[in-house]
Amino acid sequence: MRFRLTARYMLDHDLISIRYINDLLFCERRAALHLNEQIWKDNQFTTEGMLSHKRVDVPKNLRRGGIRSVTGMWLVSYRLGLIGKGDLIEFHANESDASIPYPVDFKRGKKRRWDNNESQLCAQALCLEEMLNVSVPRGAIFHIRSQHREEVEFDTDLRTKTENAAKRLRELIVSRSTPTAKFHPKCKGCSLLEWCMPKSLRPRATASKYLQDIIDNRLADPRERDML
Repeated sequence: MRFRLTARYMLDHDLISIRYINDLLFCERRAALHLNEQIWKDNQFTTEGMLSHKRVDVPKNLRRGGIRSVTGMWLVSYRLGLIGKGDLIEFHANESDASIPYPVDFKRGKKRRWDNNESQLCAQALCLEEMLNVSVPRGAIFHIRSQHREEVEFDTDLRTKTENAAKRLRELIVSRSTPTAKFHPKCKGCSLLEWCMPKSLRPRATASKYLQDIIDNRLADPRERDML
């Protein structure tokens, strides 16, 4: 299988790591703190994630039972401006005996409520399609603790969501903007919680703001507007 030569819409140093797709969909402010303000701090979850990826980060090319398995493979999409390493890319033969890439992304534990692992995996598939000029219909997320594979189909909705996330990442970088902090229950598991300070930076509840909200709500109601 030959790599496809594509027109480069940007320079190599402008490419964004695929991992930030998950970052952005989790929280745009978190992505901006990483990319624009270069703030990074590990916690239990990020450290365990890095340790669990060590084995598949080493480049290997193996063939077992008719399936070629490549670990640590570099992936790139100049169209979307993304670059990264695939944990595991399997090449399965289809009915025409052509090799079809099947990306497998390794995750530390079970999926958490606000994870967007499917989009990160889809970004890998989009890179493979651009590089190899083939269709990549599905892949899988491998949960290390449970040793369970969860197959993911790259349908239109997931592809659109992933491409929009890549565009939004580019917008944040070009504008050099960092979205305002907003507290959410998912913030408790974020490694940047003490840097982001979502509770400290959110608008304070004051008496004047409370009264203004009442007036604004009444003005929005035609029946109440006539009474004021």
